[in-house]
Amino acid sequence: MTAQEQIRVRPAVRADVGAIVGLWQEMMEEHGALDPRFRFAPRASREFERHIQESIRCRESRVLAAEWGGILAGYTLGELHTRKPLYPAGVYGFISDLCVDRPFRRRGIGRALVEELLDWFRQRGATAVELLAAEANPDSRAFWAAMGFSDFLRLMRREIE
Repeated sequence: MTAQEQIRVRPAVRADVGAIVGLWQEMMEEHGALDPRFRFAPRASREFERHIQESIRCRESRVLAAEWGGILAGYTLGELHTRKPLYPAGVYGFISDLCVDRPFRRRGIGRALVEELLDWFRQRGATAVELLAAEANPDSRAFWAAMGFSDFLRLMRREIE
């Protein structure tokens, strides 16, 4: 069986929420180790759980789960947005999360999740897709570049007291 045959991408269901929250926590801990600005608040996991549950139900969002051999190995979360009429691209997709569990990386799971999400955006009239990639995560930036994404804007931040 090829790697692609072992990957099953499907819409996430309520029963996946616990595993998705666990993957999100791991992703945020990895990012927190790269840049302390990614540390999350004490109630963050509960808030994220609520957000995922709402996103699974929302028609403007898509949560996809990827299984490898029956194990939930990754997820992605995308949302449809509409720009103000100042710009020609009205409806666009936004990928807010993509996470593949570390033992399952480099097997095509991230690519399969993104391709399925891009199809979902396309079917709903989106003409572009945007995302934020952490500057401190070169693996993430390389993945997104390999998926055809390029720099468009740079989010800059300054802490104030």
